[in-house]
Amino acid sequence: MAVHPAPRPLTTTERGLLDALLAHDFPGAPELRAQLDRTTATPGCSCGCGTVDLHVPADAAPAPAGGAAPVEGTVLDVDGRPTGGVLLFVEGGRLARLDISSYGDPLPAPAPDRVTWGRTAWAGEATVRRPARFRRDQQG
Repeated sequence: MAVHPAPRPLTTTERGLLDALLAHDFPGAPELRAQLDRTTATPGCSCGCGTVDLHVPADAAPAPAGGAAPVEGTVLDVDGRPTGGVLLFVEGGRLARLDISSYGDPLPAPAPDRVTWGRTAWAGEATVRRPARFRRDQQG
């Protein structure tokens, strides 16, 4: 039987990343911003990266959005070279996952000032979903 850690408050860095991403206007962003004060997190990956699963109470107003947010971050190293990315996934109108990817070793959650933001070119409203192994409805 898998042991799931208890949800914890967002770290300052996680909250800063979410605030920066959700500062962009897109359908559902206002509702997602409103969820932030009630959002908690659990580790989203075991590799050592900063990915977290997000948990929003069921009584929070859902956003008219799903899949990947249409804004993504590029993580830059101290020399300004891209080292990874930041994506936000929404499920059922609620914040679901802050995904931190890297182009090498696992990347902890980066400071928001190391991230540049832009449109998620590949994300489609009806076509982007997290892989099944990461969706809450598929976890045991």
